[in-house]
Amino acid sequence: MSMKTRDEKEKKRDLFTTIFWILVLVFLIVKIVIPETGVLGMVNEGSNAVLFFGIGGSCVWTIIHKRKTNKTAVVFGVLLLVLTLGIGGWISGKLVLDLISGPEVVRLTSVTMRESSGIYGLISRHYYLCGRDDEWTEYQMEISSDEYYELEGEEQVTVLCYPRTERILKFL
Repeated sequence: MSMKTRDEKEKKRDLFTTIFWILVLVFLIVKIVIPETGVLGMVNEGSNAVLFFGIGGSCVWTIIHKRKTNKTAVVFGVLLLVLTLGIGGWISGKLVLDLISGPEVVRLTSVTMRESSGIYGLISRHYYLCGRDDEWTEYQMEISSDEYYELEGEEQVTVLCYPRTERILKFL
C-alpha cells in the first residue's frame, strides 16, 4: 500500500511540475507578444517580476520536497530563491513606485536610436529610444521596431512615460 501511495505522490508531483513549466512557457510566449509601449508596456514590466517570483516559487517547491533526501538541491534551491526573489523585488519595487507616482511628461533631447540583438541574436531584436531630459537625466526606453523606424532622424521627442521603469505610455 505504501508503494502505491509513493507512486501516486510521484505522479502528482510530476503533474504539478509539468503544469508549472507549461505555464512558464506560455507566459514567455505571451511576454514576447505584449508590446513594449502603451498601457500594456507596464503589464510587460510587471510580467518580468511575476516570472522571477514564479521561479522563486519553484525553488520553494523543490526545497520543501527535497529537504530530507538531497541537501545539495536544498542549498542550490535556497541560493536560487534568494537570487530570484531579489531580482523580482527590485523589478516590482520600481514598478510599484511608478504606479504610485503616475506617468510624467518627459521631453527628450539629443535623441538617438539603438538596436540590439536578443538572446544571441536568435530570438528577437530590441529597439531603444535614448536621450536626455531638461535636467540631463539619461533615458533608454524600449520601443517597437515600427516606432524605431518612425522616429529615426528625430532630434527631440516628447513622451508620457513612467520614469523609473522607462516605459512609454504614449508619444506626445
